[in-house]
Amino acid sequence: MKNKGKAIFWGGVFITVFTGLIVSLDPGALCNLDPENLPKTIWSYPALCFTAWAFTPPLGIIIAAIGILIHAEASRITILRFSLGTIGGYIVISFANGPVPHIPALFGIGGALILSFYFFILWMNADRLKDNALKLAGYTSLVIGFWFTCGLGSRQYQPVLGAGESPIDIMTYFALAMFFFWLSEKRKYNNANAADR
Repeated sequence: MKNKGKAIFWGGVFITVFTGLIVSLDPGALCNLDPENLPKTIWSYPALCFTAWAFTPPLGIIIAAIGILIHAEASRITILRFSLGTIGGYIVISFANGPVPHIPALFGIGGALILSFYFFILWMNADRLKDNALKLAGYTSLVIGFWFTCGLGSRQYQPVLGAGESPIDIMTYFALAMFFFWLSEKRKYNNANAADR
């Protein structure tokens, strides 16, 4: 079971990295996209190719997460719930996003929920976070990244914001968040190993 989980994990990593590289390099060449002659339906070749690579990296991320649960020998029900929940949620949100117009109130509600959950996490875990400031730094960087991502997403609907600058600040916050989460888990792992000796 552990080897099977390891294979699924690395398969997910490969899918994510490979398709992510394709997305980052030149999707137009890969899918023969032509801005002057865009396909009329999502099912025609260039559009289908574009959709495939655009939505594949997140799927690879989910596959890697499922693999790590199997590798860690989580219970079957945990693996099943996680798999169905994440894949089902991903499919529903991806398809629902197409026909839904921009509704500023929904954006505001989503932002309020993100901030509320963040503040709840801080308040309910104050004692644990005081001993794990790295995780707190990760949460904080992530939420700041969320904030600027929302701003980036709003620009197309708010002409007063202009085209904006490079979203490198968002990428920096997200990278910092994952770095701090990694440091936090590494420290926890090292402390657990030290306690076992």
